[in-house]
Amino acid sequence: MRVIVAGATGWTDETAIRRELEKLPPGTIVVHGDSPGADALAGKVARLLGLVVEPMSKNAADRARHGRVAWKGLNERMLATGVSRILAFHRDIRSSKGTSHLIELAMELGIEVTLFNG
Repeated sequence: MRVIVAGATGWTDETAIRRELEKLPPGTIVVHGDSPGADALAGKVARLLGLVVEPMSKNAADRARHGRVAWKGLNERMLATGVSRILAFHRDIRSSKGTSHLIELAMELGIEVTLFNG
């Protein structure tokens, strides 16, 4: 199983992330956007739980295509890795740009999304 964990850069609730990652089956691959907050915590917790972690970062192609909103390209590439689920951690999704974009794309693709708003 491949899961994207995403969310607010200001997310600090490691316990919530641990609780959800502990529910994943052994061998799950956790993909994240290599940003502070939810992404960094997910990587840390997943490693501690023995899950495989694949951090992905914005790249030159993302910047060339999307400019200042290169995170859109990153979201598209993360989804293209064949994930089956999104775990999103954001206290105010209405104010979100990156996480809400990821959720929107995932829903269009029929990928299961679970939002945790603390």
